[in-house]
Amino acid sequence: MRSTRVWFLAAIFSIIGLSIMLYKHLVLEFPLSPHNTYNSWYLEARVDVISRNPWRAGDKPLLLTMQMPHPSARFAVVDENIVASGFGHESSESDSSANRVEVFSKRKIDARETIFYRATVYELDSPAKRKLEAPPSPSSPYAKENRPKLAEGEKEAPVYVAVDSLIEEAKEKSASDKTFVREIYKLSRSDTDDRVQLIRDTVNVNMAPAELAALLLEAAGTPTRTAHGIKLSTDQRKAPFVKWLEVHHGGGWLAIDPESHRFGLKDKYIVWWYGDAPFFSAEGNVRAETSVSVRKITNDALTRAIWKSGQLADVLLTFSFYNLPIDSQIVFQVLLMIPLGGLVLAFLRQIVGIKTFGTFMPVLIALAFRETGLISGLILFVVVVAIGLLIRNYFDHLKLLLVPRLASVLTVVVILLSFIAMIANQLGLTLGLSIALFPIVILTMTIERMTLMWEEYGPEKALQTGAQSLFAAVIAYFAMNSESISHLIFSFPELLLVVLSLTLLMGRYNHYKLTEYIRFRQLQKSLAALEKSEQEKAGS
Repeated sequence: MRSTRVWFLAAIFSIIGLSIMLYKHLVLEFPLSPHNTYNSWYLEARVDVISRNPWRAGDKPLLLTMQMPHPSARFAVVDENIVASGFGHESSESDSSANRVEVFSKRKIDARETIFYRATVYELDSPAKRKLEAPPSPSSPYAKENRPKLAEGEKEAPVYVAVDSLIEEAKEKSASDKTFVREIYKLSRSDTDDRVQLIRDTVNVNMAPAELAALLLEAAGTPTRTAHGIKLSTDQRKAPFVKWLEVHHGGGWLAIDPESHRFGLKDKYIVWWYGDAPFFSAEGNVRAETSVSVRKITNDALTRAIWKSGQLADVLLTFSFYNLPIDSQIVFQVLLMIPLGGLVLAFLRQIVGIKTFGTFMPVLIALAFRETGLISGLILFVVVVAIGLLIRNYFDHLKLLLVPRLASVLTVVVILLSFIAMIANQLGLTLGLSIALFPIVILTMTIERMTLMWEEYGPEKALQTGAQSLFAAVIAYFAMNSESISHLIFSFPELLLVVLSLTLLMGRYNHYKLTEYIRFRQLQKSLAALEKSEQEKAGS
């Protein structure tokens, strides 16, 4: 009766999990593979506004201006959402650069206020045609038409002479507008040119090469503008803003890569705003802490699925992990793999017959291997456990009670890991840089259990069980570290019902384990050989 109930539950869970998965895949077009990239990203900006005088936080109103991502011919910004509890806000365009600005206001502020902004960025399959724009009029004070008029016999200021000299040299070495910009950048990066140093001493000693290049280009009549954006690469929790220069050419703006200083951005960047304005500005006695997170959406089907409409689709998408904050998504990507590690361990113990120290110790060790790397993790485990065994055996001679003894071993394990981290850092190795995430308590309990087994069953049994525990941890590591499996579990968390079904079915398995079949096969061969020998004796 109980066996039938287990099979019934397993069937129900599997049907529910697989049905939801198939609906999301076939109807909502959730993908099964993480490699079908669509080139789209989630952007999330957070601004924490903190009063400089918390005890008088409600006395003055707050006016906060924040720059918003800038759509371009290459990227589209959609599904924008702002969460600003208690704030009034409106969108506007700041100036001639057409920056998108959000203005937040509040009469009375708390000691700490938080504003969230979230959007999805798409890379267009075919970039939109550039909108032809008339070049802005030269505004640089170093352009010849904007310089102060000289009196008769008066010589030009040395800084103007240096600017003109650099421009003329760049023109002589170039044959087109693009090569002229390239030569200007080369001259701006010179650390030995007296003309460059003179301009820096006059304008700004800390002037960056890109700023000097912009000054020279503007003086030569080539309009420029400064762009600030985010690099769209891998997942980033605190993505830095990157600044690059754009020049007006051919009726439009051409970007200059901030690293190679060539035309065209080598990597993918989304423009956030143009000009020298800050990302945020606040009126009032407050300061602000900002952070921008980026998460790459791994495929086109997943992006399209988010826009699906319909009652069931809305319910499934509402309770999707993709609606969580990016930080939480990254955490759950790890947590959702733990049941899979438990399934692997249950199979190895219940079906294969491998023996391990503890029930979930290999799973936790496998999680640590995700941070340290497999080889580094194995080295750390073996070294720490080996030294810990020696110290634990010495503690036995001190006749310590159980809890103080465990606390002492725990302290020794932490000291060992700290020492290994410092040694690795001095040697320039990354072996110990992630061991802070190693399950310290699990290592301690492993040392304790291994010592007890050593005393009761001998060193061979203890070492054998330790080796099997490491083997189970390695198998669990490969299962839990698979990019494809991680994508399936995160996109289709209902598959955990299938994992639960398989675990329940293994809980009813009470037949021989694979290792027992191997053992009994050897016994069967020995019995067959003995029976054959007796038959031969009887025949003779």
